[in-house]
Amino acid sequence: MTSARRKAEQDFGEATVTSKGQITVPNALRQALGVAAGDRLRFVRGTDGTIRLEARKRRRIVDFARANAFRAGEAGVDLDKAIDEAITLAMEERDRRSRQRDGE
Repeated sequence: MTSARRKAEQDFGEATVTSKGQITVPNALRQALGVAAGDRLRFVRGTDGTIRLEARKRRRIVDFARANAFRAGEAGVDLDKAIDEAITLAMEERDRRSRQRDGE
């Protein structure tokens, strides 16, 4: 192995495969990849036999919407405000139904 390649490599430790085929990803590797609970990891075998690990972050619908902003008419839509308004309306509706059910 060349010294340049050795310098480019970083050892993140080892993981033990359990009887169920599970592993725990070392913390330093999780941090380096920026992955958290719910994210997915893909293992890809190269033609030379090496295994490449690819992180696929789970995205929330809000993150997707912010990254792909939409417009309504001529005025831009404030996504945070629209979400807050929708939550407020849903809570008001839930409270109204609760009061009806309780006979108020």
